[in-house]
Amino acid sequence: MTRRLFLLALAVALAPTALAPLRETSSLLIKNGLLIDGTGSKGRILDVRIEGGRIVEIGRLAVRGNEKVLDATDLVVAPGFIDAHSHTDNQMVQDPMLESQVRQGITTAIVGQDGGSELSISKFFDRVRTSRPTINFATFCGHAVIREEVMGADYKRGAKDSEVEKMKVLVDEAMREGALGFSTGLEYDPGYYATTVELVELAKVAAKHKGIYISHIREDGTAGIMQALSELKIIAKEAKIPAQISHIKVAVAEKWHKSREIVDWCRTARKEGLDITADVYPYLYWQSNIAVLSNDRNWENREIWVRGLAEVGGAQNVTIVRYTPDPTWEYKTLAELSKETGKDAPELIQEILRKTRFPGSTESHSIICQSMIEEDLATFMREPWVMFCSDGYHGGPHPRGAGSFPRVFGRYVRELSVLSLEEAIRKATSLPAKRFGLKDRGEIKKGMVADIVVFDPKTISDRATIRDPKAFSVGVEHVLVNGVLVLESGKMTGARPGVGLKRQG
Repeated sequence: MTRRLFLLALAVALAPTALAPLRETSSLLIKNGLLIDGTGSKGRILDVRIEGGRIVEIGRLAVRGNEKVLDATDLVVAPGFIDAHSHTDNQMVQDPMLESQVRQGITTAIVGQDGGSELSISKFFDRVRTSRPTINFATFCGHAVIREEVMGADYKRGAKDSEVEKMKVLVDEAMREGALGFSTGLEYDPGYYATTVELVELAKVAAKHKGIYISHIREDGTAGIMQALSELKIIAKEAKIPAQISHIKVAVAEKWHKSREIVDWCRTARKEGLDITADVYPYLYWQSNIAVLSNDRNWENREIWVRGLAEVGGAQNVTIVRYTPDPTWEYKTLAELSKETGKDAPELIQEILRKTRFPGSTESHSIICQSMIEEDLATFMREPWVMFCSDGYHGGPHPRGAGSFPRVFGRYVRELSVLSLEEAIRKATSLPAKRFGLKDRGEIKKGMVADIVVFDPKTISDRATIRDPKAFSVGVEHVLVNGVLVLESGKMTGARPGVGLKRQG
């Protein structure tokens, strides 16, 4: 026997012995935690064993040999949180560690929202694969990118039948490549100009593939919200498709205390057989561009801005958080800037739009507007068909990007008792998992993928603020994604096991 063959034979002979310790230590045991399984059931003190990326045993379990043990005494063990409306896909390549997401307990982000996604869904999944993020990503196909691909710069009109047919081909291709469904952002260009007929036709294609229609509706939380909901109902009914209202809210003073009207509308639609759900984020202020203060595109008409400011309670409620033409304006309200510049708020809005939003501009801006109240937010949160989201992103200017899920558990569960701990966890786990067809995630059950968060219910809290929106949340101790620890004892491990999740079924 040659030396080479001898060494090969020796390696083969020793292989089972060498691999045995790996098999022994490849399991991980989470012991003594309050297991809340994501279904809404009462929590129990149980242990969870994970092996090969999946949950293999649940009970009062003895430690095996040298297996890794996480002591979860006085901690909650729950399924990893699923962010039902995220924009973190844009940061996945720049910073795949996504620490702000991990420290919230998020293990899956649902992206491609508000009509914005990769045009090619297969390229999106390639990007997930090459980026190797810490968390999982699933995506919708976006109406805006599809409309722009077909219509180019000539989008400020209803689409021709021939153009709709071209869009349908692109939606079909996206669904075949694994998109969860079809998303729209109807307050933004180019979706603003789409007709209901166009949206119905495109939603029908997603429905053919058992997808979902998810929409940032035309009058998102504003005075015209009931009319916008009626359009959603038409789309859901005519396309025969489940529909979801993105970041449901009441965001104008005229509608404060009237969230029950919106909830009743949704309940009626559901009783009529329409599959309508919603997501919500736990903040009283929203972020967008300043143009959304009016649904009128005649930006030179100052009266639309007078009305828009009145609707949100005044110029003191609008804070500039990004303004590249003059960064000294950042973190000042329109009321404060009016005093500094001698210009009134409508004039300032027009100046901001001229410098950042008109064709050819390379500048940008963003605002945060405080125009919601706790009563309405709590009303939406309590509905069993409303799930949680951030509507934010890693490193973004709104604190929701770093604080949404801990804020739910710190403020709305522990402090205000809006929801029980079990129900809040259901809304962050199994509810979105079932909605988006993530069949082996969202619950702690034997055979499920081990996306798990372990947190301290006494300390979990957000720390991000408008002035410090990137501050990490606290209280999350351990996070596993696909059975791999990405956060252990409050420290990032450096592991990046996230994958792309395609539509199932």
